[in-house]
Amino acid sequence: MLTTAPTPTPPTAPVAAEPAAQTAGRDALAAWRQAIPTNLFIADPSLQHLLRMYLGEDGYEDIAPGLAAFGSQVMAEIDPAAAINDQLENHPRLERWDGIGRRVERIAFHPSYHTAGRPVYETGLLALSARPGTALQQSAYFYLLTQCGEMGHACPIVCTMGMIRALQTVGAAELQQTYLPPLIATAYDRKQTAAQFLTEVQGGSDVGANAVQAWRDERGAWRIRGEKWFCSVANADQMLITARPEGAPAGTRGIGVFLVPRCLPDGSLNHFAIRRLKSKFGTRTMASAEIDFLDAVAYPLGDLSEGIHIVTELVLNTSRWANALGSCGLLRRATVEAWQFARHRHAFGGPIIDYPLVAEALAEMQSDLAAALSSTFRLSHLIDRSDLGLANEEERSVHRLLVNLNKYWTSVQASLGIRRGQEILGGNGAIEEFSILPRLYRDAVVFESWEGSHNVLCLQVLRDMGKYGLHAHLFRYLEGLLGEVTAAGLYTTRLELVQRLDEMQRRMHALLTADATFQQAHVRRVLQRLATLIQAICLLVEAQWELAQALPTTKPDLLDFFLNRYLRSGYDPIRDFDYTDRLQRIVTGFVPVSL
Repeated sequence: MLTTAPTPTPPTAPVAAEPAAQTAGRDALAAWRQAIPTNLFIADPSLQHLLRMYLGEDGYEDIAPGLAAFGSQVMAEIDPAAAINDQLENHPRLERWDGIGRRVERIAFHPSYHTAGRPVYETGLLALSARPGTALQQSAYFYLLTQCGEMGHACPIVCTMGMIRALQTVGAAELQQTYLPPLIATAYDRKQTAAQFLTEVQGGSDVGANAVQAWRDERGAWRIRGEKWFCSVANADQMLITARPEGAPAGTRGIGVFLVPRCLPDGSLNHFAIRRLKSKFGTRTMASAEIDFLDAVAYPLGDLSEGIHIVTELVLNTSRWANALGSCGLLRRATVEAWQFARHRHAFGGPIIDYPLVAEALAEMQSDLAAALSSTFRLSHLIDRSDLGLANEEERSVHRLLVNLNKYWTSVQASLGIRRGQEILGGNGAIEEFSILPRLYRDAVVFESWEGSHNVLCLQVLRDMGKYGLHAHLFRYLEGLLGEVTAAGLYTTRLELVQRLDEMQRRMHALLTADATFQQAHVRRVLQRLATLIQAICLLVEAQWELAQALPTTKPDLLDFFLNRYLRSGYDPIRDFDYTDRLQRIVTGFVPVSL
């Protein structure tokens, strides 16, 4: 009789007692994790000060409770769910057919995706779009949210904001009645999301090369035919699509904009097919795809001859504004993680935050964060003024220029800053399970290419300055901001920035009067300097306000450090005898949680 031999029991290896040094090191890492703020709004005085400066005390008090509640939700609910959702086995997957063979073109998400998304929509973040003058409030919510990374929902929210603005501005009445309400719904299970599908394989940023066609069928309904190459939010319920109507001219002048619903009025699937999902470096829990439109039913948005204008002014400008907010959120979380890690990590006899090289890296992250947040909330303020009908021509011109320039530079600052944070964490900074920093960095790289590459944005700014003279409005606006600064302690810095502004005007004149080859060769370095000058002036205005309110502030030191890095060409840190003391003031002044 055959018998089965018993499975031998593996010997239990004795567990050696952990050396005291290792226990202490592990305890320090545990203390670091416990020190990360549990409420991102309460732990962020800079954000609170910005909102108070722009909204006044009454306006701030109206929105602060909601932001405080959300700041807690982000860390208690959204952040852990986002971490689970980003695990490779939990990424979205494409389901082309249902169980009985019907085409569904469905994106299936892990349950953690919905756990992360539900509290976001329930805040009313998108519902705020129904009311003008709420851009600053939306900015604060979105900035808090993106401290978890893109996490699968930030991009859909931004795209939905763009569709809302397009429908509100150029949508026909019947389209507004049908498609606006679900976009601003706060019930997660009833809301709809939108997407914007512009890119085609042959054109990329060259939208004028697009080949997707729009045509009318025998009943006069519009149909869309062709392939879109990079379709983020492939699960969208409403798709904003660029297409060339039959008989339209070549180039961007012939591009129209259409709303393509995922489902037709009878509930059946519209006529499109998802080829495949993209495997991306970052933003991996948000589904991006290649999609074929197979004579899909579509509805024009606005005058078809104004398509590129509608896309740029209403959709892309909304996305570029929000992209900058997202870059600020990524950089803020990386800065908090690195700062707390440096406090708790000991090496060579002390906490590494005491070492000047670490302090310098933290100060670079903090100054870039303060600068990016400053210019981006200035942009939010301009949007509010425009939506409320308060903006003058100068402010509208500044918005048009700044929305492109700011998106470019804040995305660069975020990626570089997060890399500095990873450097502070050392080898641990590359480990996905150790911290959020690898995911933040991957998302930041994608943020850099969204809504126009760096070159495209810089050339757009160059065209707007050359064709419309927007730089003249910008320089007058910045002069006005400098005129608001009266604090005695900021007098010398104000005079310096007045001088830098004069220099920039001369530099811009030299650029704009040169030939096209010279302009393209030098535009990025000139605009980078312009972006940092704008940020420095915005920071100076904030320092003025904080000093006037008798608030504790590190803005003067942050601004001085920022100027040394970017705008003082003759600055030599070796001859700066206050350098290490300034680093310590900056680093110790950054307190993201009550200690």
